[in-house]
Formats: sequence, C-alpha cells, structure tokens
Amino acid sequence: MLIAGGVWMILLVILITGVALVEFSHLVARRGHRAFGGLMLLWLALFVADRVMPERNLLEPGMALLLLATMFWALIRYRQGVVNALTGFALTIAGSLYIGWSMVHYIGIRSLPDGLFWTLSVVLAVWLADTGAYLVGRRIGRTPLMKDVSPKKTWEGFISGIAVAVATGALLPLLWQALGASDAITPLRGVVIGLIGSIVGTLGDLSISMVKRYVDAKDSSNLIPGHGGFLDRLDSIIVAGLLSYYYLRLVLF
Repeated sequence: MLIAGGVWMILLVILITGVALVEFSHLVARRGHRAFGGLMLLWLALFVADRVMPERNLLEPGMALLLLATMFWALIRYRQGVVNALTGFALTIAGSLYIGWSMVHYIGIRSLPDGLFWTLSVVLAVWLADTGAYLVGRRIGRTPLMKDVSPKKTWEGFISGIAVAVATGALLPLLWQALGASDAITPLRGVVIGLIGSIVGTLGDLSISMVKRYVDAKDSSNLIPGHGGFLDRLDSIIVAGLLSYYYLRLVLF
C-alpha cells in the first residue's frame, strides 16, 4: 500500500491510525477515563480530509464543530453521573491530535516528490534505531534513560540508536538513487532524517510507555502476537513523521 501510494496510502494511514486510536481509548479506560473512540475517528477523518483536499479549507471549521461536539458529549456524560467527564474530553482531544493529526503527515510525506523514498527513510531510520538501541542497551546498557517510565531503556542504547539511525540515513539515499530517486535525496539530508527519527522517535516511545505505565498495562492490545497492538508498533513512528514532514517542507519544498 505504501509503494502503491495515492488512495492506498490514505487507506493504510486510516487503518493503522484508526486502530491505534481505539486502542488508546481502551487503554485510558483501564483507569476509569472515557475517551470517546467514535469522536476520535471523526477527528481522524477531518485530518485526512484536510490533508487530501487542502484547497477546501476544512480544518478550521471542522475543528470548531468537532470541538463543540466533543464538549457536548462530555456534558452529556457529566449529566449521566460521570464525574471525570472533563478528563474524557481532554483525552479525546489529546489522543486525536497526538496520534491522529501526527500520523496523517505520512500522507503528506508520501505525496512529496520522491515521497516513497522519503517515507521509507523515516520509517526505516526509526525501526533500525529502535533495534540498535535494544541490542546495544541489552548488552552494555547500564545508565537508565528514564527509569520511572521505561526501566529497560538506557543512555547507552539511546546513543547507539542515534548512531544507527544516522548511518542508516546516510546510506539509504545511495540505494534510493540507484532505484531512481532524484538528486534531492542526499546523504546529508538522510542524516537529518535519521537524527529526527532516532531522537524524536524515542520521545514518542517514552510518551506511549508513560500512558501504559499510568494505566498499568504492558501492551496497548494483543492484536499482534508477541508485539502487542498497533499503538505499540507506532509509538516511535508517530512524531518522527510529524517533524520529518515539516523539515522536508521547509528545507526542500
């Protein structure tokens, strides 16, 4: 679907992000908070529509309507006796923005010139940074990165992940150019993508880990045997794509 691009890329983002949003609503429900999954999917639909049809200027009026609809839902919940309905309102907005709005930027990256190669660069840099951090951290990691959020993450692993992502970002453009990419994809720009993916990706990983620790859950769901849920697989990718998109737009396009 990523290679095909176009409507297939849009459907891919809707699918994986929609599942992640539902998982998020189920996670916070473990602590008695009700983020409304239906409204979160409507927020996602708005972000996708704005990304696909920017000339329609749907984002601002759509956000105004959905903001009021979300507050109206919270008021109904409060009238029904849910004392933390305001928390549900905040979590619905936060989840929709953090997960939904961030992830639709991958549609934007894929639609750029050489979009397939840029998208693959972001995703591979994040995944290989995670792998490098895990392997090195497991062997020589001694200094906790943020023990109260993710006890197994170490500074040694974090730095190793950055090194792997930078090397990946520098080498991938050589492969992409051999496969037909333009000269706009350079090792230097790939290094920047690697830095963004490894540093910001770790922030995204820790953010979702914080949520899971708060609700006392190991995984966001059990949809993927041995890996948890979609949100567990997307945690590092979410914000990496967000910042990578604006780097590419501001620097190249």
